[in-house]
Amino acid sequence: MLPRAAATGAVVAVLVSACSPGADYPPILAKPEPRAEQTMSPDQVKQATNALISDRTQLSTEAQAAQASAVASGMAPPPATTGTTPGAGAVPKP
Repeated sequence: MLPRAAATGAVVAVLVSACSPGADYPPILAKPEPRAEQTMSPDQVKQATNALISDRTQLSTEAQAAQASAVASGMAPPPATTGTTPGAGAVPKP
């Protein structure tokens, strides 16, 4: 039983020392320091957005080409079509 009490005491000591006033944690209601760098200008935001859209389009095109190639070579089944099955809990119309 003594080792368990010693371990518990060590854990409590670590927790108490982490909450001590000398720790480098800001107060809860402290305002953050001002940014060191300027925020992006509207032109920079537009340029970054366009770059992300371009990357997404390129990756999507590459993925679709790879899937089409895999389907053509018989390595993968054709993609499932959407919108042909009723949703969960759907009641058929009479």
